[in-house]
Amino acid sequence: MRASKITAVDFFDDLTSSYARKRFFLGFSVLIAICLLMIWVAETNFTWAITKEIIVSVLIEIVAGSLIILGFYVLYVYFIGANTVVREVNVTRPQDISERMRALPQDVRHYMFWGRSGSFFRSYPLLELNKQARENKRNIVVDVLLPDPDDERLVKSYRDILKALGEEAGENPLLPNVLATCMACAIVSSNNKHLDIKIHLSRFLPAFRVDLSDNGAILTQDDKKKSALYFDYGSEFYDMFRSTVTNERDVSREVTWDKELFAGLKLEEKSCDAKTLSAFSIKVDNVDGLQQEVARLVKTRPHRYG
Repeated sequence: MRASKITAVDFFDDLTSSYARKRFFLGFSVLIAICLLMIWVAETNFTWAITKEIIVSVLIEIVAGSLIILGFYVLYVYFIGANTVVREVNVTRPQDISERMRALPQDVRHYMFWGRSGSFFRSYPLLELNKQARENKRNIVVDVLLPDPDDERLVKSYRDILKALGEEAGENPLLPNVLATCMACAIVSSNNKHLDIKIHLSRFLPAFRVDLSDNGAILTQDDKKKSALYFDYGSEFYDMFRSTVTNERDVSREVTWDKELFAGLKLEEKSCDAKTLSAFSIKVDNVDGLQQEVARLVKTRPHRYG
């Protein structure tokens, strides 16, 4: 019963996704345009009356059928939609992941992130949460859980993952990303009294990333060509992953920083110096070598979902 419910929901939600809507409308619009063009060509160039009449009739039927299909699709999408009453788990296509993830930080009071680098978190959720907290004077609590870059086991595993994905992996690929996420969080929270960000460093390297808020939760993979899992707020799966992230957070090392050190700083290169890079109790041997890389990650914020 549970499996059939999830399968059915996945089918209907697939029909109403933004990617499906764009592809559906674009495909039939192109088909209708081609048919209308062919009707015009037949009417102006064909001399055989019978042949012209047959071709025009067929094309008109195709246009009429396409318009009927589009009409029913519009009625379904905008007046019926997917069955949200029984929805608990949705398989989200790669093309729809970005839209799901951008909706999670909207109008929330609590946001949780558990990942490896935090590249997308730095790029959008963090900035959106900062904006909403500042504009709406709303207190927002953010929990960030990252792998500990001082743990050699995690560094080796993450290096192997990047190599498998065909990406460049340095000596410690975790370090610049974790520092960049810590730096961005420290700068944002130290300059916004309505935003409370807590960072913990875990001794576990997750095989996925979790973004969880009052709007739901989504599990994504490293490969942007692979699908994601989306869980509705309040579902048993949502509660399960919230408990998982909370439990891992509670047994992980908390990162603290001096807010006065980051007061007045912005997400720009000059904010990354020896003092700020060393403010998180994370081992940094080569400050000069890391400074440029961390500054680039803080300022440009590259990610897979652009």
